Amino acid sequence: MMLPLLFMSNRQKKAQQKQLELVRQLGVGDEVRTHSGFFGLIVEAYDDVVVLESEDGSQSKWARQAIAQQAVAEDAAEEEGEQTEQEPSSEDEVPGVTVTETATADEAARRDRD
Repeated sequence: MMLPLLFMSNRQKKAQQKQLELVRQLGVGDEVRTHSGFFGLIVEAYDDVVVLESEDGSQSKWARQAIAQQAVAEDAAEEEGEQTEQEPSSEDEVPGVTVTETATADEAARRDRD
């Protein structure tokens, strides 16, 4: 019974160590997201405190531990999206929907009944 708890504890410790290492590697000029959802640019970095600048230019102090992750640049996200959308598209197609001839016939039969 204690063995699963031990494995869960080890996984949690590994995740915490990974998060701590990620936060330690961040420096001035990195854009980050805090656990509360605030996005900001690191303009000053100290041992356990960072100063984040928002888009409107205001600056605020945050504990390094409040940083959840490094923010993904919009350009990188757009490039990933462009790479995944290699399929040709037509005006009649709806993304994520497959229409077959039998489905069209079924719809026509339903319309006739109504």
